[in-house]
Amino acid sequence: MANTDSSTKIFWQAHRGGGAYEAPDNTMAANRYAWSLGGIPEADIRTTLDGVIVCLHDDTPARTTTAPDDVKDRSISTFTFEEIRTWDAGVKFDEKFKGERIPSLEEAFAEMRGKPERMMYLDLKKVDLDQLGRMIDQYGVNRQVIFTHNVQANCIRMKDIAEGVRTMLWIMGDVEKIKRIFTEARDSGFQGLDQVQLHFRMKNTEDAWPFEIDREFLAFALSETKNAGIDLEIFLYSSEPKTVHLLLDQGVRWFATDEPGKFMQSVRSWSPAVR
Repeated sequence: MANTDSSTKIFWQAHRGGGAYEAPDNTMAANRYAWSLGGIPEADIRTTLDGVIVCLHDDTPARTTTAPDDVKDRSISTFTFEEIRTWDAGVKFDEKFKGERIPSLEEAFAEMRGKPERMMYLDLKKVDLDQLGRMIDQYGVNRQVIFTHNVQANCIRMKDIAEGVRTMLWIMGDVEKIKRIFTEARDSGFQGLDQVQLHFRMKNTEDAWPFEIDREFLAFALSETKNAGIDLEIFLYSSEPKTVHLLLDQGVRWFATDEPGKFMQSVRSWSPAVR
């Protein structure tokens, strides 16, 4: 969360913990980095062969870890947790992160327990929802978790499984697909949802309105979510000041970014009083 000079509250998700540019994907280092900046890290959750829920975006360890060449393209579900902990999950990003490992979700929850200011988005990849719910209850982090998926039915089910958990439906694709799925969610009364996220791809950064989704639809989505008492989150494909300021001026207050540090700099340079 950030406060501008006018005390406007701005909330943001660090996609993969900031793993694209600023911290190694889905690691505890990334989570701590996002928390330190006042944001909410996002973790992608999968399950190992022996049933441990871990944080990893890709199905395989090839991109982010030092898994050997002869196994790196296998699904993470074919390895035990002990096996995957032998790989480094930080050094390929930057030498200063050497020693990071693929974390279990329990590690993250252990650092959240008793610290209500530490929240986390959990993006469902391949996990048994009942098992996830039991773990959330065990650690008592129900009100710190925002469960997220691109299938609304899974969000509805998760709220039934773990009391107090918030949910977010993320919507990406071409403009017509985004509009269609958003409208379907609206027509359902946003059932089982606390947030909806729209991916805002760029068309031309030099245009006065540089986003593929038109200004009128953004206004419509903001109005509909506000009327329903839920949040609209915009996934940024650029954290440049011009981009961030433009959306802040439209009334957006929830964001997702791959560049937490850069995003925060853009937020701090926004001056709503003169706009």
